[in-house]
Amino acid sequence: MKKALLFVLLSTTQFWAQPKHPVKPLPRLYVVTPTVAFNNEKGSKAVGIFLRGAQIDSYEFLQDKYVYKIYTPHTETIYITDTYNVKERLNASDDYEKSPAIIIENDGYYGSPHLFTTVASLKIRELPNSSSAAVGNLLNGTPVPIYYYPYNAESWIPVQIEDKKGYIPVKYVGKQPDLNALKNEYKKAETLEDQKKFAERILELGWNSNPEENEAALRLYAEFASKNNQPDVAEISLLQADVLKNIPKDDFNLPIKLQKEKQFGFTINNEIEPKKGFKKSFLESNLGKIKNQYTDLDDCALGDYQTNVFFGSVECIGHDVNKTYHIRSMEMVNANGFKIKNTYLNNHSTVAEFLKVGKGLITSIDPLTNSYYINNDYMTYEFQFKNDRLVKVMVIYYC
Repeated sequence: MKKALLFVLLSTTQFWAQPKHPVKPLPRLYVVTPTVAFNNEKGSKAVGIFLRGAQIDSYEFLQDKYVYKIYTPHTETIYITDTYNVKERLNASDDYEKSPAIIIENDGYYGSPHLFTTVASLKIRELPNSSSAAVGNLLNGTPVPIYYYPYNAESWIPVQIEDKKGYIPVKYVGKQPDLNALKNEYKKAETLEDQKKFAERILELGWNSNPEENEAALRLYAEFASKNNQPDVAEISLLQADVLKNIPKDDFNLPIKLQKEKQFGFTINNEIEPKKGFKKSFLESNLGKIKNQYTDLDDCALGDYQTNVFFGSVECIGHDVNKTYHIRSMEMVNANGFKIKNTYLNNHSTVAEFLKVGKGLITSIDPLTNSYYINNDYMTYEFQFKNDRLVKVMVIYYC
């Protein structure tokens, strides 16, 4: 679970773009060892520290003072006076010091300077201020790459999730939260507000932990929800906990066995996809004519004599030789569906219904996207939900 979330959540890329003042494009620079940043070229006041690997794109070199003047979109203009710590490339042979104690340099979560989020549902803002639009959320306990650490607790730092860039307040990152410590705080909490705060932090830290800890966090949150008149929330939390308790540990090919028994796979008008794929005439009679098709040579899902084919709400892999089509992605509209065991899922299917039928098959959960995954040895099925209804199922092939 932890690895899946980390893979999806963060990139190591640091961005120092969009300068406050236009400057002439210069070569990108890198900080090779932890280096203090100051408020002016005289080094009057330390305002933060650059960590090894920090990229600097927007800057001026003040030749007469031998100082770098640096522009970023999330700080005031800052200065590096130790210019010998700034180079055009990083090398393994660089002589560099350890990061300051506040920064975690390397652990099992991340291989470069980082800290962790310490609150639940931390919003990523498009710009470095609280009134800016939110572009995403970070779960409690998510590792955040740190390449510039500001000393002012009200400052903002940049983060990146997939293709979305944004900012979070530096005051909400620190050492990795401790699950047991949070549980003790929850037990000691005397107000509903505090109980809710710690229950949410426990729940989210669970998602960033191993399946056993995740399961325990879900059961605690279910207890909290049940006591506070949220039976639907409690039910989903308990069902998710049961799913994590029953994650397949050895046999990931149960979906393949069920497919052979016609108990697992895409359906159209309740007809399950044949082993060799649907015929074109059947798809056109139910989905309409082909909307588009092409062959992407870089698509690892395609083999020889195979093509991407789109029938409106359904994307298929077309087999050019035998003229049949395997569904790759399906929007849950009209008569589209998916069969698991003896249950037909469609656009009316709820998360609870899916969790009940998918227990023992589901291999991971992404709480940020409300997606559930079922793996076999060569592909993953992703089940996407929105507003408690199944909206899309897609196959992700391993390269």
